[in-house]
Amino acid sequence: MADKETSIYGGPTKRFFVSMLTRDIELDDAILDLIDNCVDGAMRASPGKVGSPEPFKGYRADLTIEKNSFQIRDNCGGIPPDYIEDAFSLGRPSIEKDGDLPTIGMYGIGMKRAIFKIGKNATVTSIHKDARVSVDYSDSWLNPENNDWDLPLRDVLISAQKPGVTITCHKLKDDIKGHLTSDHFLNSLSEKVSEHFGYIMQKGFEIYINNQKLKPTTLPLLASRGKGGIQPFDYVAKIGDVHVKVTIGFFRPLVQEREIEEETDRPTGRERAGISVVCNDRIVLLHDRTLVTGWGEGGVPRYHPQFRAIAGLVVLMSNNAEHLPISTTKRGLDVGSEVYLKVRQACVEGIKVFTDFTNKWKGIEKDASEFFETAERKDAKTQVRLAADRGVAVRGMAGAKKFKPTLPTPETRSKRRRISFMKDLEEIDRVSIHLFKEKGQPPSVVGERCFDRILKESSDV
Repeated sequence: MADKETSIYGGPTKRFFVSMLTRDIELDDAILDLIDNCVDGAMRASPGKVGSPEPFKGYRADLTIEKNSFQIRDNCGGIPPDYIEDAFSLGRPSIEKDGDLPTIGMYGIGMKRAIFKIGKNATVTSIHKDARVSVDYSDSWLNPENNDWDLPLRDVLISAQKPGVTITCHKLKDDIKGHLTSDHFLNSLSEKVSEHFGYIMQKGFEIYINNQKLKPTTLPLLASRGKGGIQPFDYVAKIGDVHVKVTIGFFRPLVQEREIEEETDRPTGRERAGISVVCNDRIVLLHDRTLVTGWGEGGVPRYHPQFRAIAGLVVLMSNNAEHLPISTTKRGLDVGSEVYLKVRQACVEGIKVFTDFTNKWKGIEKDASEFFETAERKDAKTQVRLAADRGVAVRGMAGAKKFKPTLPTPETRSKRRRISFMKDLEEIDRVSIHLFKEKGQPPSVVGERCFDRILKESSDV
């Protein structure tokens, strides 16, 4: 007698998507996801302009964040009819519809997860030349206990709105409401959007938060004219169908010891050092100073404040988003992918050039200032072309080229040495009062004055 065959439900629950999946993403990253969708829409609306200098000119996204509501509206063409079902499904079955466009949406959860993160309900309205539709995420649909997955799709018969998508959360979640509208969060969000979409904004896209137009933030590196002086490390390659550019260098002069102490005592939070990774013009990793980008491996020291002048940019471009090493949040990397492992090797080589230079000039940083004073700021992504113009072939990688600068070295080994030791802050203040009649002098100043006084006494003997 054959065993009786039964079945059980193997699909997802509403609770997983509405309550659990949102824990994997921060609020500001959820909002960045929504802006990503606007940019992808602009690409689909003007596919013939993608390769032009300003392919996004005329396109914009407007965020309105109020005490009890959140809205993002764009004029990026709306959702095409054959994309509508995928747009509202939890998970994207295929990205083939994007063809040869450098989008980054491939998992199909960004918009929905952001809505679940922010609101108790929401309305998504899409105006496209061939389809005008509206979808409501009602309070009851977003109830984790409700396992009904059907969404009502309504036709929008008349609309004066330009083609685009509007997402409105009419009621914010209780744990989001106060946080979303705080000045601290809005300022932080504005900075993050300016950095993450700086290269998109360079190409004409405009982003507004509460009617304030944001300015792009990109990475300038110092480069001397002609040969010699301060130059960035630059590497270009094509790995499969992914175009790679790794550019690393100095974005400011070498750090003085006093700056290290001041930042340690009173952090400003304005740390710009480290390596950022850009995928299809969107930042997915910002100012990284860990093993992820090669710090602390292959002869590269771990990041230390003395390396605060070093920064770099990894640019990855592909018309097939699945081949980019992006996590589901679009703000992290798949560090085990073949593409990224090769990219990381280039990062290690590039970082080492500048940590070695920093160590050689340690203690005599002022002597190196002349090289930085004559260098110009050049945008790492758009203006540094050293590998393409002057690079040498990379062994074992067809078509890959790199430019490894020969940086200046001290003419003779300096007789100067750094003196460094730790003392309790109260003791430093006591000595500061004794020497300067006031406390609060930087530890390096107190230590140097002590040494100078003892040196003078020893000379007078």
